[in-house]
Amino acid sequence: MNQTASGCFLSPNLSDATAWFNQGETLANAGSYQEALTSFDKALELQPNHSAGWTFKGVVLIHLERYADALASCDRALSLRSDNREAWLFRGVALHHLHRYTDAYASYDKALNIRRQSLLQQALKNLKQVWQSLQGSRSHLNPDR
Repeated sequence: MNQTASGCFLSPNLSDATAWFNQGETLANAGSYQEALTSFDKALELQPNHSAGWTFKGVVLIHLERYADALASCDRALSLRSDNREAWLFRGVALHHLHRYTDAYASYDKALNIRRQSLLQQALKNLKQVWQSLQGSRSHLNPDR
């Protein structure tokens, strides 16, 4: 971790996006949102196509009550990965704070729908495995098939 025993944070390797992301997450969890934003900005300079990084930045901006900027950050995350549930969720939060309730509910619904699709996909995958297992058992019991 990039924290000293006294609780002060050290600058990560200037060219390591992952270190900047990790520091940003640690700072955000500690409630140091402005410093976390600086870390996420540095990380995104190095790795601008990191969807989760844009989502984290959006969350920090929500904490800083910069809702229009948070919305833009979440939209950027979604432009990189449209199935990013967290980006849809926090996009909804930003929209809610901007009093754009219909749009907020549409974003929440999108986040939930992605979750429902994931659950359905997992159920179908499990069902397919069971079916294949039954087919294998059946052919073993009846070798003429």
